[in-house]
Amino acid sequence: MVPRVRWDFEVDRKGRARVAADTTGVVVQTIEPGEYLVTLPMAVAEEFGVSAEVGDDAGFIAAAPGDERGNKPNQLRILTMNGETFAPRSFTLVVTTSH
Repeated sequence: MVPRVRWDFEVDRKGRARVAADTTGVVVQTIEPGEYLVTLPMAVAEEFGVSAEVGDDAGFIAAAPGDERGNKPNQLRILTMNGETFAPRSFTLVVTTSH
């Protein structure tokens, strides 16, 4: 079995995200509803590959470690959409080893 770590993020009615369980070292910041910045512990980011998902329903999510805005390699910018517009959506990040 491939080792994996999973974090669930809940989004409230105002579009603000928070980690669903008490998780040490993971921080989420709401940039605006539908856009979130997740910071993982550096050891996790270096060892694992990252994927992101929005439950089983329709929508879109993008996870890109670092980016042109100067995010660090252990930061992920999460964009959630509903249809063709950004919208607040609860989301899950899953990291697994590549071997």
